[in-house]
Amino acid sequence: MLKILKEKRAVSGNPILRPALRSEARKLIGDTGLLDHLLKHMAGKLAPGGAERFRRRHNADGAMEYWLESANLVEVRKAAGVEDPYWTPPPGWKPGDNPTQDPTCAREIKQLKEEMANLKRYLLYIFVFSHNLFDRR
Repeated sequence: MLKILKEKRAVSGNPILRPALRSEARKLIGDTGLLDHLLKHMAGKLAPGGAERFRRRHNADGAMEYWLESANLVEVRKAAGVEDPYWTPPPGWKPGDNPTQDPTCAREIKQLKEEMANLKRYLLYIFVFSHNLFDRR
């Protein structure tokens, strides 16, 4: 199974559907009962070597899909406080970042907050300055 998933480059963004995986595995495993047992029970298990983990889920269409993910993603999810077993860190994410927010968005939101604070100070200055002009009359 590991060999097939690697050959097909099955990762979370590019999973392989169960019929396709079963068809490929059928060429190597003659016992269909064993094959179906493996497909059912390999989810969440570490692949030989321990660097990758077998994953599976039903997609939006209801079809079962399989892929490999890094074995340490379980620890990354725990460290980030994420309970979603299918969450994968967005590009640029590092421990301590908000797990639900893209780092680029976070940076832009921070910049917008700073600009809003500057605008508020400027408007307050204009308001106070204009009132001082009217009070002198």
